[in-house]
Amino acid sequence: MNRDHATALRDWLFKGLTVESALNELEEQGVAVRAPNDPQALQRVMPLEDFSADLRSAAMGAMPAYLAFFCFENSARELVTERLLEKKGSDWWLTSASSSVRDKVTRRQESEGKNRWHMRRGASEIYYTDFSDLSSIIRNNWEHFEDLFPDINWVTSRFDELEKSRNIVAHNNILEPHEVARITLYLRDWVRQIG
Repeated sequence: MNRDHATALRDWLFKGLTVESALNELEEQGVAVRAPNDPQALQRVMPLEDFSADLRSAAMGAMPAYLAFFCFENSARELVTERLLEKKGSDWWLTSASSSVRDKVTRRQESEGKNRWHMRRGASEIYYTDFSDLSSIIRNNWEHFEDLFPDINWVTSRFDELEKSRNIVAHNNILEPHEVARITLYLRDWVRQIG
């Protein structure tokens, strides 16, 4: 091999490694850059080679629903926080969350406080709420959300229906394809509705 070919080959290999590294960084940041059924995609983020191929394949199948619920639930938390902070001020949690929700959150925070070695859920109380609590907070403060949604039933029905599927996913089970399709539709509706 002459010197020009060797240099061209080295440059080509270097560029390939650089691109691979950049793609890995994007995946670590949550940007999907490879096919969703790429069996190595999950491996690059979390080494799972000690688990069976069937289990890894099931994890890949569950990943889209998990990602969708992660984004939906946390976007709902952001919406509730931003809207009530804007409308009610910095003490919105005390004036807008019901006493039962506040008590449950306080118990969870105290319980986590005993395990200081473990990271906390989030910086504010909203991250200690259950999925259904988000719907409850919106319902109890409807006057601050009614400009965003068609009516309160639209919100509560979506949360009620999504919670069933969310709990299946949150407990590491796989949803059937028709369930994933429904979730996808509901999440698209949510994003379109809140802008």
